[in-house]
Amino acid sequence: MISYLVLCSLLIPVNLWAAITPHLHSDFSMRLLHGVSSLLLVPMLLSLWKNRRLLQRFPALMLSVFAVVMLVTNSWITVMGMGVEFGWLDHVLLAVSEVSVLVFFLLEPLPAEVESQPTSLERSL
Repeated sequence: MISYLVLCSLLIPVNLWAAITPHLHSDFSMRLLHGVSSLLLVPMLLSLWKNRRLLQRFPALMLSVFAVVMLVTNSWITVMGMGVEFGWLDHVLLAVSEVSVLVFFLLEPLPAEVESQPTSLERSL
């Protein structure tokens, strides 16, 4: 999980740089960046689905809709290649989605199984 979050945090400035300099990357590097950024959204979507009963419904719904739209859009860009209109805006939204992945996993509530286990202090009493 740590390496996943580090990769997400490293892709934030890369996507912001790609938004600032849209014509300085090659077609292959652009496809690779969009593909990797798309794949990074899948664990968050799976976790949202798995923990849907523990999460607040409205924020979880908004985050999942945003992540699905980003996943579909970036998968399409990965397949189609360069020449997407407003591609810089997509890179900005990718940076926002990677920030949301970090925030989600850092603030994720503990599963019910972990919360119900007694702590070491409670066991000693």
